[in-house]
Amino acid sequence: MATRLATADADLLLGDAARSRSRHSCSLALVARDEPWDIDRVMEFVDTRLADAPRYRQRIRQVPFGLARAVWVDDPDFDLSFHVRRSALPAPGGTRQLADLVARLVDRPLEADRPLWELYLIEGLPDGRLAILTKTHHVLLGGPNAVDLAQVLMTDERVSADVDEVATWTPVPSPGDGVLVLDALMTIATDPLELVRRSGRLANALERATRGLVGAATLSVLRPGGGLSEMFRTERPRGSRVGLASFPLSEARDIARAHSCKVNDVVLAVLCGALRSWILSCGHPLATSDSLRAIVPMAVTAEADGAEAPGDVTSAEIASALIGMPVGEPNPRMRLAQIAREAATQRYPREAVGAKSLARLSGFAPPTLHALASRAAIMLPSESYDLVVTNAPGPQRKVFWGDGELVEVYPVPALLEGQALAVSMSSYSGTVYCGFTSDRQAVPDVEEIGELIASALDELAGSAG
Repeated sequence: MATRLATADADLLLGDAARSRSRHSCSLALVARDEPWDIDRVMEFVDTRLADAPRYRQRIRQVPFGLARAVWVDDPDFDLSFHVRRSALPAPGGTRQLADLVARLVDRPLEADRPLWELYLIEGLPDGRLAILTKTHHVLLGGPNAVDLAQVLMTDERVSADVDEVATWTPVPSPGDGVLVLDALMTIATDPLELVRRSGRLANALERATRGLVGAATLSVLRPGGGLSEMFRTERPRGSRVGLASFPLSEARDIARAHSCKVNDVVLAVLCGALRSWILSCGHPLATSDSLRAIVPMAVTAEADGAEAPGDVTSAEIASALIGMPVGEPNPRMRLAQIAREAATQRYPREAVGAKSLARLSGFAPPTLHALASRAAIMLPSESYDLVVTNAPGPQRKVFWGDGELVEVYPVPALLEGQALAVSMSSYSGTVYCGFTSDRQAVPDVEEIGELIASALDELAGSAG
């Protein structure tokens, strides 16, 4: 039986979105295991996990003549070996080589006539570790029970990758064109606006107008960014670059206690300090009043008893706020105070992206939170912000990928249209992991921003002392 896409999900497919880097989120997991994985056993493990996420065996089928929104149908030719792929790093296999490979894989288009996801098993890392990159289209996150592929595959307990028997999956036959046309005509009869929604040009115009009204009504109004904003915009995408960084969560907590603020405030202030140093290194002068407008879709979470944010998620919703990043302020203590004050006064208008299902999820939730946050940011006018920064709390206990232990995990954010830089951050097992995606031409040295994270953290720690 076919399920029709929701209007918001159909909007994500306008144009050639399946080929766009702005419509899928990625997660990079580094896994420790005693022996290398055999690709066939990896596919068997993935196959068993997909039983809990049937959407990943479905593709999108268009309705004849465009009479109604597209529908989800089981892919009768589903080929797991097409989606699970193997790659390797060139020597010496360090972080920079890994980030470069991830950037190339991020830019590869998804096949629109297949299920919209991919997984890469990456070998060649030092110490025998393996990297697993998952790429999930945002349309797969539609609905209250949808989760990101990375979360589907991560578990709270070690699971053997040696699967004795994989249950046979049988696709439900797809309805014929006549059935889809008849159903579309019945939909039009009961909902005359359906044809209007199917007009791509009108839908785009209506969507942009709606976003503008929502943005004006719910977001704080900041002054135009001028020349500083232009550093973080691009009109002609020229490929992606990826940067990776991390810092201890304990240091962020110590700074938060010293300044009587939240850990999230400290994380944003650390990023702000790194961005300030990078902007100055580019030769761009800064006035004290200069700020970047960052749209910050964050997980508003209810955590387990005794957990200290960011910690173990028991429930979550996605909330968006427009926060000024005071990159012109030279005093790190003042930067933190300004960010904490703005965050405290935000009312966080909720975005309807189905995040409430996280209350029932286990494993590693940040990939789902980041993907939902990107969906929420897409719903807002791009002219209202300079960059997107997502921050998602993760578990402070060990998580597993098959029978391997998750040792590091980096979010790789989607780079939305017109944006030159996107940042995502997740906490896991005592560490905050940062992922940067940039436009290759506009921000070619994105790895330098990650390298400046450590000095920005030290600068804040010094101010706390």
